[in-house]
Amino acid sequence: MKTLSLLLLTGSLLHAGSPTSVIFMIGDGMGPAYTTAYRYFKDDNSSHKIPRTVFDTMLVGMNSTYSHNSVITDSAAAATALACSHKNDNGLIGLKKDKNGQIMTLFEAAKAKGYKTGFAVACSMTHATPAAFLAKGGHLRNNEAGIAKDYLKMTKDGKLKFDLLIGGGEKYFQKAFKDFNTTASEHNITLYRNAYDVEKINKLPAMAFTVYGDYPHFAIDEIPENRHRVAKMTKRSLQLLENKPFFLMIEGSQIDWCGHLNDIACAMREMEDFALAVRTAKQYVDTHPNTLLVITADHSTGGLAIGDKVNTKDPKTSTEEKARTYTWYKNIIEKIKGSSYAIAKVLRESKDINSTFKTYTDIGLTTQEYNRIKEALVTKKEKIRIIVNDIINKRSHTGWSTHGHTAVDVQTFAYGKKSDKFRGSLDNTDISKKLFEVIEGK
Repeated sequence: MKTLSLLLLTGSLLHAGSPTSVIFMIGDGMGPAYTTAYRYFKDDNSSHKIPRTVFDTMLVGMNSTYSHNSVITDSAAAATALACSHKNDNGLIGLKKDKNGQIMTLFEAAKAKGYKTGFAVACSMTHATPAAFLAKGGHLRNNEAGIAKDYLKMTKDGKLKFDLLIGGGEKYFQKAFKDFNTTASEHNITLYRNAYDVEKINKLPAMAFTVYGDYPHFAIDEIPENRHRVAKMTKRSLQLLENKPFFLMIEGSQIDWCGHLNDIACAMREMEDFALAVRTAKQYVDTHPNTLLVITADHSTGGLAIGDKVNTKDPKTSTEEKARTYTWYKNIIEKIKGSSYAIAKVLRESKDINSTFKTYTDIGLTTQEYNRIKEALVTKKEKIRIIVNDIINKRSHTGWSTHGHTAVDVQTFAYGKKSDKFRGSLDNTDISKKLFEVIEGK
């Protein structure tokens, strides 16, 4: 028995001393109202008890998101805080004062420790969140070609800062380099196009482009096999990186854009994709215990509010419905078949507004709603997508306070090895500092 106990103790000590792989997942714009709304959205109404989601099983705390020059951060400042532990001014990637490269990003720290590094995002590779993990020096966030050049700068010991990148934005690399195919070849980088076909990605280092431009379609507008694209990219990324300690960043990028649009159906489908990606990562940790999973948001978007008073004056409202007093009609949201952009497009091309709107939303328009759409189609004084969202939000009792970001704290989720480090009330820079500690073996 003593021999067995000694062997078990020795094995556990060796395991404890080995490098911890990190999966860092960022739901762009995913404030607390989004994860709450998603819980209710997924409820099947089979009982009065609403089941927990994958997010609920890992909630460990909250973190503040203010930037260096505003209580409301943008994605560039928030990403810089999460990637290198320093507050930044809105609009900037990396710190201006970091002219000599003294401030490290998590990717650089991981590389210095022999980790593999990579990210997979549902936006351009050079957009704000992924950019902060590879670019430095205070780039303006919209200078994506300049940011692209930073990606191929070597570490101090002459290595690439990444092994795997999946996302859009090939056009920025083509703009940054005279002949990007040649540049990639010189760095031994394999390029893949149509990266939704993730199984074809099989050689590292690699850059796999989902689209030439900035963004793929919203999940709600994708063909069925691509609807859960973040989840697919997460699974393949883990398969490609797992044979060594790794640092992998995954972003649910377009939750934010749906929030900017105040498009609740779009947001819930993005949340669905991100939740599946989180579930994939959590399952990976269950079978690879030397792995840490951390999930948060860079900020919250739109000022999402869930629910409103039941209209007791409407003769169509049942007694049962009136007894609720307040409610959120997620059943209306479930039936929406496209983003407000997609619905607006088909309405502009339609010869029958009522029929088209019904087909895409299962909502019958009132005379006032019909006339508002018809007038906007003729005069173009109002955007059709805004009208579409107004109708869906009103019918579903979904509220929004802004088309921008808000200052609300966001949630911290953690699971696996060293996840206790992330408990409690933190700042976004604290999350990064603790991830640096994990990489350093502390």
